Amino acid sequence: MSARLTHDEYAEMLLGSTQAMFTSGKPLMSRVLPDDATAKIWEHYPPDDVVNGPAGSRYFYHCHPPGERMAGEHGHFHLFFDKSAMPGGTVPKIAAPLAPRDQPRADVVHIAALAISNEGLPLQWFGINRWVTDEWLYPAYAVLAVLEDFDLRGVNGDPLVNEWLTAMVGLSRHEIAQVLRDRDIVLELKDESGEDRAVEVTSAAPVSLDALLEPA
Repeated sequence: MSARLTHDEYAEMLLGSTQAMFTSGKPLMSRVLPDDATAKIWEHYPPDDVVNGPAGSRYFYHCHPPGERMAGEHGHFHLFFDKSAMPGGTVPKIAAPLAPRDQPRADVVHIAALAISNEGLPLQWFGINRWVTDEWLYPAYAVLAVLEDFDLRGVNGDPLVNEWLTAMVGLSRHEIAQVLRDRDIVLELKDESGEDRAVEVTSAAPVSLDALLEPA
């Protein structure tokens, strides 16, 4: 299933999935979490991630301890591609260390994280250092070259959550580009190794749903 949609099609998908969740009486976060009130710190929701499509589009949601969240944040989605989706001929900016054979790893490329408010609304996109998700960190231009391939629609996960996240990425190309480019600059200045635990969040861009839904 191709995610190469127009701005209007992404906007329709976002509004349609939001309306369908509202009508069903089961909003976004109640679909992501088994019980929003008892979400466990650091636990992944779902435990094995949602992975769909030929690009290996993937997400999980989790919550940091209260003292490590931005103001008003409940938790955030981490969004990824499979490493195999990167354009041919490109090499990672920072390669992931090889895991021991008894510790299988997912070869993923982090796109961005999307912070969600306590009310279940998107707050901001943000970028992170390589060590945070143990990714293969590719330069911004490589990730942006395939961003239109991000598509979570498929057999795994909640269909409306998958549509909502697919649409959010499709409508946020400018914000995600800013986050990734700023991340690359920060890492060049502060941590070319990608392993400095003092460098975690590298960049951010606020989310305005009204602005995202404006006609292109």
